[in-house]
Amino acid sequence: MKRKINRKEYDFLRQEFSFLQRQGKIDEAGANEMLALYEPKGGANFIRILLVFGAVLVGVGILSFIAGNWAGLTPFFKFGLIVAGMLVSYFAGYKLEDDYERTSRSMYYIGAAIFGAGIFLIGQSFHLQHTVYTDFLLWAVGILPLAYYLKDQLLAVFAGAFLIIYSFSAFSAYDPGSFGPYWLVLLIPVLFWMNETRFDRKGSLFVMNVLLSTSFIGNILELFHAEEWISAAVIFVIGVLLAVFPIKHFHTESVWTGSVIFGITGIMLTFPFIWDNLRFGDSAPHIFAVLFVILLIYLLRKDSLPAILITCALIYRYYTDITYDFMPKSLFFIIGGLLLIGFGFWFEKSRRETVKRHEE
Repeated sequence: MKRKINRKEYDFLRQEFSFLQRQGKIDEAGANEMLALYEPKGGANFIRILLVFGAVLVGVGILSFIAGNWAGLTPFFKFGLIVAGMLVSYFAGYKLEDDYERTSRSMYYIGAAIFGAGIFLIGQSFHLQHTVYTDFLLWAVGILPLAYYLKDQLLAVFAGAFLIIYSFSAFSAYDPGSFGPYWLVLLIPVLFWMNETRFDRKGSLFVMNVLLSTSFIGNILELFHAEEWISAAVIFVIGVLLAVFPIKHFHTESVWTGSVIFGITGIMLTFPFIWDNLRFGDSAPHIFAVLFVILLIYLLRKDSLPAILITCALIYRYYTDITYDFMPKSLFFIIGGLLLIGFGFWFEKSRRETVKRHEE
């Protein structure tokens, strides 16, 4: 059985086997034999996109039909209809797994969509006493086992996104004494474990898990009424640690995710209103801005592409803050546009130089 790898990995192996052949380490037959053990899976991306889009349309059609006739159905008939639709979709997906793998996935996606929408509709039908954020939690928990079984990265990413939505809404509607948002304490380690053991360390899942963990920490701080600048500073430090000391296996994802996190929170911390409740709040944003610039200079000296984008954003933030009120608007937009063009040129030039150095 051939091992399926993505197109980029397949092209890399083909180039390496060709290089070894030219060096006389292996012959042509050996190179072809080893390359035959692998199969690129990128060629059918269009088919998968088509099937996923079709599954979404079918799911929306079924749910719109149910919702359109919702008032005329009894509560238990509504429940049975949703359960039947979900089970039929899952059964069809299971039966098609061996012969039509991608079509099978689309059936599973339809079942997952019916499951999620059914949670919302059943809650309204039976007047269940829970808030909307709980529906996102139930939807995520319901599709995680399916994602694990299918080894499906897309479902796992959606589950993580639903949990992020849950984390924000659950804390804002937190009822003291309930376990509520603390379900994430159990689910976040499960997501990291699934990525390590089942999904072969996918970068997209790592990014989603980091964002979920960060939102959880930020919302925990807000729940305990931490000052706004403290919450932003904690998340800023998390981002810096990820960017400066990236996790080995997720080096690129760690650097970019950490940079996005500390870039956004860093720019937020340059605004005076963040420090309003601090005794030396007038000077705090300026002190932080100096430290922020020192950090960016350090990262720029290490040829960090994300640092270029953050530096551009920081410059543009101060440009708009200083010039917007007194500069003629036409001149403001012209200079602003030229700045953005210059930033784009700087980033593209730096990116090409970085790629060239890596190739050498």
